Amino acid sequence: MGVYKLMVEANLKNRFSRLRGQLDGLEGMLTNSRNCEDVLIQLSAIKAALNQLGVLILQKETNCLKLKDADKKKLETLLNRFVKS
Repeated sequence: MGVYKLMVEANLKNRFSRLRGQLDGLEGMLTNSRNCEDVLIQLSAIKAALNQLGVLILQKETNCLKLKDADKKKLETLLNRFVKS
């Protein structure tokens, strides 16, 4: 396994762990009746973490494609739109 692939796999595992921690934190907040603002901030963090994880997975999966430069540019544009949505 190449160094790049190992780094990507480690990054994915880290992001999954972080996301699990954020979800556990949200569950605790709801169980302990934390205030609405704190819950919304946590939800926003979870959404951002999930988006980042999705982009990383898409990048990992699309790196193996043999694309022409123009198609790579289109794909990059689509990924950027995905991140911003």
